[in-house]
Amino acid sequence: MFCEALKTAWTERGKSDKLVWNVIFQQILFTGVEAMKVVTIIALLLGFVTIIQTVTQLPKVGGEALIGKMLVLVVVRELGPMLTAFIIIGRSGTAIAIEIGNMIVNHEIEAIEMMGINPLRFIVLPRLIGVTIAVACLSLYFTIVALFGGFLFSKFFTFYPFPVFLDHLGSAFGVWDLTVNIMKCTLFGVIVAAICCYRGFTVKFSSTEVPQVTTKAVVGSIYVCFLINAVITAFFYI
Repeated sequence: MFCEALKTAWTERGKSDKLVWNVIFQQILFTGVEAMKVVTIIALLLGFVTIIQTVTQLPKVGGEALIGKMLVLVVVRELGPMLTAFIIIGRSGTAIAIEIGNMIVNHEIEAIEMMGINPLRFIVLPRLIGVTIAVACLSLYFTIVALFGGFLFSKFFTFYPFPVFLDHLGSAFGVWDLTVNIMKCTLFGVIVAAICCYRGFTVKFSSTEVPQVTTKAVVGSIYVCFLINAVITAFFYI
C-alpha cells in the first residue's frame, strides 16, 4: 500500500492535485499545529526533569562535564523523538485508522472509486506526506522547548547559570545529533501513517471492527517505532 500510494504521486500527477494538497495541509494542521499544546507541555516536563536530575546528581559524583552529554542523550537522541512519535500515534494514528475504517463501513471508499478517484492518492498519500512533515517539524520543536523551556522552568528550583548551560550543551550537541533526530522522526511519521492507513483498510463490514483495528494500529506503530529507534541508535552511535 505504501509503495502504491507513493507511485500515484507520479503516475497520477495532475489529477485532482488541488484536492490532494488541501488534504495534505489539513493533515499537517491536525497532526502538527493542533498537537503543539500537548507537545509543549510534555517537552517542558521532560526538559525540566532531565535538567533537575542532571544538575543535582551528576556534580555529586564529579560529573559536571557530563551534564550537556546527558541532556543531548536523553532529550535529543532518544526520548525526544520517541515521545513525539507516541503523541502522534495517540492523536493522529488512531484518528487515521478510525476515519478510514468508518469510511469503509459507510461505503464512502466505494463512492470515491465510483467518482473515478484513486483512494490511495486521495486518502493514503496525503496522510503519508502530512504526518511525515508534521512529525519532523514537531521533533525539532520538541527539542527546542525541552532544552530551553526546561532550563527556564528549572531556574525556579536550581541555580544553574545560563552561560554554563549553553557551554555544557554546546560542547555535547552536534549537527549530527539533530540530523539523526529528524531522521528518526521522519521514519516514525512514515511508519505511523502507513501502519494506521493499512489497518484502517482492513476493516471489512462491521463498525465493531474499527476499535479492534485501531488497537492493532497503535500497538504495531509503537512496536515498529521502538525497533527503528534501536536500529538507528545502534547504527550511528555504537
